[in-house]
Amino acid sequence: MQSHFNIDVQRQPSEQTLRETHETPEESRLLSTEKPDSNGQVHSTFLSRSPFIIISTLFYIALAAYAWVVTCILSRKPIGVNYYGVRFLDNRYGDVGAQAFHALFVNSEKHFRAARILQSIVSVLTVPLTSAACTRAAVVFLQSERRSGRLTMRQAIALADGAWTDIPLILHLLFGGWKRYGSSLLVVAIFLNALAGASISPLQELFLTTKTIRTPTYPQLISNLIDIPDRLDPLVDSATDTAHVISLTRDRLASTTNSQPQMNLWSQAPDCNLLTQPGRNSPLCVIGGSQYVLGNMTLLEDPFFSQLPAGFSTGLVKQFAPRINSTAHRENITANAFPSNCHQIPDALFIRYANVSNGAMNGQAYAVEVCMPANVTASPWKSQHTRQDFSEVMYLNITLSGWDFSSSLGLANTSYYSKITVNTTAGYFELPNYMNGGVNGPLLVDDPANYCDLSCAPQGFLAGSIYDHNITARATPISGSPSDAAAQLLHTRNPGPLLTIAVTLFGIGSFIDLAQSYQAYFAAADTHNGLDSSISCLNVPFIPLLRTPQDAYFGADGVNPCVEYTDDPSSASASRNVASHLWSFVFTSSDGFAGERIQNAFTSAAFIANEAWMMSHPSTGMLEVTYDYGADTQIPVISTKAIILLSALLGVFLSSLLALAIYGTWYPHWTPSLDSFAMLRIGASLADRFPGPLVIVEDADRCKVLDDTPGWIGDTSGGMGGVGELAVGADTPLLRSRRYHCQELPDSRLMSFVRGCAEKIKFSIVSNWEKREKRGEKRETSCDHQSLRTSDFSLSDAAAIRAKSDSAS
Repeated sequence: MQSHFNIDVQRQPSEQTLRETHETPEESRLLSTEKPDSNGQVHSTFLSRSPFIIISTLFYIALAAYAWVVTCILSRKPIGVNYYGVRFLDNRYGDVGAQAFHALFVNSEKHFRAARILQSIVSVLTVPLTSAACTRAAVVFLQSERRSGRLTMRQAIALADGAWTDIPLILHLLFGGWKRYGSSLLVVAIFLNALAGASISPLQELFLTTKTIRTPTYPQLISNLIDIPDRLDPLVDSATDTAHVISLTRDRLASTTNSQPQMNLWSQAPDCNLLTQPGRNSPLCVIGGSQYVLGNMTLLEDPFFSQLPAGFSTGLVKQFAPRINSTAHRENITANAFPSNCHQIPDALFIRYANVSNGAMNGQAYAVEVCMPANVTASPWKSQHTRQDFSEVMYLNITLSGWDFSSSLGLANTSYYSKITVNTTAGYFELPNYMNGGVNGPLLVDDPANYCDLSCAPQGFLAGSIYDHNITARATPISGSPSDAAAQLLHTRNPGPLLTIAVTLFGIGSFIDLAQSYQAYFAAADTHNGLDSSISCLNVPFIPLLRTPQDAYFGADGVNPCVEYTDDPSSASASRNVASHLWSFVFTSSDGFAGERIQNAFTSAAFIANEAWMMSHPSTGMLEVTYDYGADTQIPVISTKAIILLSALLGVFLSSLLALAIYGTWYPHWTPSLDSFAMLRIGASLADRFPGPLVIVEDADRCKVLDDTPGWIGDTSGGMGGVGELAVGADTPLLRSRRYHCQELPDSRLMSFVRGCAEKIKFSIVSNWEKREKRGEKRETSCDHQSLRTSDFSLSDAAAIRAKSDSAS
């Protein structure tokens, strides 16, 4: 409470002053029962204001507003930076080092920690500050309720007791006790406390959470990756021709097994959760790493080839990469479905082998016809960034007779016809990143540039136009023997995966082609090039892919993947190996003639062919991929709807609290707060209504005198005289310009020091004016000392003040 100390010193008291001094009404229920002192003095003061609550409220509002605004901002963007993620050509990303750029996000994290600390302080201060504002407003409320004349002492006591935090009393108000205990200020107080303690804080805890995200540091670059148009560029040197691709494919088909992990084999991750997939026992979930092996190609969901390692993430940067998916389908057909005139179809692939060795004279013979009736001299690939689809078809006619592995099944002297279709889809996909949950995106239909935003980095093809690539790259059609056509295909650029497989398995340099010259080769090379025949062998492509996913040998009947050489040029083992090799395209022990393992093997072979085509000459790649794994940063998480709701509630609460604080501060009041001391003084002034000693009251609710006694404060003097009298239930309002009786209290140490300094200043002033002052006036003191009016001092007064000052010194 601020007090104004004013001293009125007059030579002679007026009649009104004497009446105020000696004619105090005894019948009033005064809040101050002080009588004139021995010198006939009456202490009075003005109503005062207490700025503490408004200052505290403004400080509280500043803390709450800062904490909430910073939290809302940081839930959407960092302070000092435009975005949490990557924004190329913005915020100097990539122009400064990783430490310098990440320091911007560290600064935002400091703001968030400060906001959390301040929010904790605000939560602790909310209820005490709200109650303090209500108790100070209650003083003004009691002064103003004399107009309605309805406020009772019970209602005033409810305000003094802080009934807005008393749960039983609040329930009593709701169930019939409102008329006896309730008041408009109590409603406001209950509303504010409920809004602050029961709504805002719990809702903030409910809707506001935190999470750790990755924020940018510095972009890192992977260059010389292969783009699909790069493979179709006619300016690329001859290292990318079909001969090189077929050579790579043949080596891979001979050395790759079903259980070897493939780093470039991508697919959607299998769901191995038994809660979402009850009873499922997929090999992808049972065998570790089986998602990335060729033995399970038919079980994988959307398998495809991409040059980057499977699962590679670009972190905070959105990037795209080419992908190729080839899926094989095999079916057994009849002789009528086989193209009988394949060797006459222009630009078609037709290859035929038949044994002419000694084995044929023993009744053991084999023959194979390979037919691809489409125009194989034209590349099916297109130089584009949009999705492209094409299909290739190959027919096989395998004839085996006289071999024990077929006669044991009663199938000697039989021809087997099958059709293999490979459907290829190529395009681009979004690489895994933090924005898409770390999973590879689907195949895009359009150009990937259409899906880019500010988090994309230029990837070569996105930075400018696409080169004018030669799309078809046709080879010159030739005619002649099948062997001549197969030789010409070795120089056809950019074949499809099935054509690559066909030439690899049946073309020049294939196992069957080498076996045809088996005897001549060993007749001319008795030393076997210095290799022991027991440790040297001829690798047979495709056979390892026919085994089970665990590479069990029984998965592929027939020839061993590594055929040992023999010193006997007349041996029929070469023919038998070829026949066994051809039998592997017809029958397997795991699924018989159904051909599921054969189909999976062709799908795996297509994957290897695509890999060889895309990576045959990596130095020609123009594609670039940028990645940034970032650094950890903690941020608040809250939805937009929650921000709107909590902002509205917080705005209502803070504005109401500020209005209540202004209401309690703006109007001068007779006591700073409606606390226990104020109620003690009110009770002392009502002693005649509660006569007798201190007794026990078992139930205050049945005390009728509280309902009959008014609860407001007024001026019992009726506005007459210079000094008013405070009383409970008085009808005259309290005025800010009127003085009221008060009680003088001993000075504190600070006030004693101030008074001593004031006495010395007064003494100096009096000494200078002693000779000119001839008049004297009787002095009247008040409990707050007014500014000294030296023109009214007499010599006797000056002498008295000097003596008093000397004694004080």
